[in-house]
Amino acid sequence: MKNFKLLLIALLGFGLSLNAQTKKATNTLLWEISGNGLKKPSYLFGTYHLISAKFADTMKVLQEKLESADAVVGEIVMDSSMQSKMAPFLIMKDNTLDHLLTKAEFKEVEDYFKTKQPGFELEQMNKFKPAMISIMMVLFESPDMLNGISEGIDDSFQKYARKNGKSLYGLETAEYQGALLFDSDLQKQKKALLKSIREADKSKQQMEELKTNYIAQDIDKLTDFFKIQDEETKEFMTELLKNRNKRWLDQLPALMQNQSLFIAVGAGHLVGVEGLIKGLQLKGYILQPVATN
Repeated sequence: MKNFKLLLIALLGFGLSLNAQTKKATNTLLWEISGNGLKKPSYLFGTYHLISAKFADTMKVLQEKLESADAVVGEIVMDSSMQSKMAPFLIMKDNTLDHLLTKAEFKEVEDYFKTKQPGFELEQMNKFKPAMISIMMVLFESPDMLNGISEGIDDSFQKYARKNGKSLYGLETAEYQGALLFDSDLQKQKKALLKSIREADKSKQQMEELKTNYIAQDIDKLTDFFKIQDEETKEFMTELLKNRNKRWLDQLPALMQNQSLFIAVGAGHLVGVEGLIKGLQLKGYILQPVATN
């Protein structure tokens, strides 16, 4: 359960309803950044990387702020080169899944995927690292995204920027993200994969709860979700959220000094005492919640 939760955090960063109205002022994923000498306000929006672009389409105010911005900022620039940059991090060079896993474990993983797609053969994924197979579990619970039916929300903002002649910036490289997500010890990856398979029902329930809280833009519940601190996950969580936030906070002031930004990053980066909202406030900026409808 805990390891699957880490995967959700890594991806958070839904064919959605118009009923996602905020019930209190801070219940929103959209925040205005002003003050501290800025000539124009910028906007910070929390995404979930598996969510359909249709979610953003339901938000009139969000679309207005995106249109008003001079530039769009994402975690990375998503373009045709991204796949080739990430690919080397997904593959095991001197190992295979059928060697890393016992026969019983290999069958256990394959049987899980066969319940989702009967013709699935794990052997076809034999060179992929266990962490990639774990991410596939999440994708299999989001079939529209897996089958390419829906456009992801992060990609939609960047496509809008290109189509409308706006500048586009990435806060880090695809290579950095590839190393972060896939370069950990293979035995730890294997352990996490098997744990996720064995707790698949609980993991699915947790994913549904996350979806509900994200749609509701419930900042308090999302903040609670990211409060994972134990010896098993502390190092990874520190790099995944805290350290990346620090690096982004070093970059953002110069980027938004003379232009209005629409900053779209995983929602987990916004919340908590080490999140971007608090971090920007500590740098002297004024952060105001903006109702999205």
